[in-house]
Amino acid sequence: MHEHELAPTTHTVELRQVAEMNAALASARRRLTAGSIGVRTAVAPDAVLRSLEAQGPPSYPYIYGHFSGPGAQDVTLVELHTAHLRAISDQLSLRSHIWGG
Repeated sequence: MHEHELAPTTHTVELRQVAEMNAALASARRRLTAGSIGVRTAVAPDAVLRSLEAQGPPSYPYIYGHFSGPGAQDVTLVELHTAHLRAISDQLSLRSHIWGG
C-alpha cells in the first residue's frame, strides 16, 4: 500500500482519521491484533493489524483493515465497523477521533 497525500476535496473527518491511524500503526508504537480490537471473524485473534484502507466515496467510505499473522507476509482484508474503529483509535491514544453513532 502506498501512502498518498489526501486531496483537499477528500479531506473528510473519516479519511483524516484513517491517515492518522495508519501513521500511528506504521510508527510501531503499539501492535494491534484482531482480538484486541474485537474482530471475531475472517482472521485469527492474533492476526496483526498492518494498515487501514478506505474504499468508496469520501463522504461515506468503507474502512478495511489489512491483517496478517505474526511474521507473515500474506494479508487478509477485513471490513471494520464503528466499534472496531473506536477500539483502534482508543488503543492508539488518538482521543480526538470521532466515529459515527
